Amino acid sequence: MQTYRIEYERKGCIGAAVCELVDPDHFSLAADGLADLIGGTLVNEEKGMYVLEVEADKDQLDKICMAAQGCPANVIRVYEKETGEQVA
Repeated sequence: MQTYRIEYERKGCIGAAVCELVDPDHFSLAADGLADLIGGTLVNEEKGMYVLEVEADKDQLDKICMAAQGCPANVIRVYEKETGEQVA
């Protein structure tokens, strides 16, 4: 398994819930109608930027990437930790 970095800008979230639907292991809707990155750490309060590093196999990575690609607000990005290459 490889390690990936999920970056999520919560302040840009519109609450479409695509992320939770395709990857409920990493995203859930909060009481305010916006998504939370489960286990994420707030790294930039101004942007509402949360980060989570996860080890993922291909199936798990596919779900994470589908959440990022399906987000209509485009506020989820996924990077390969070691190389920094954006994968979604």
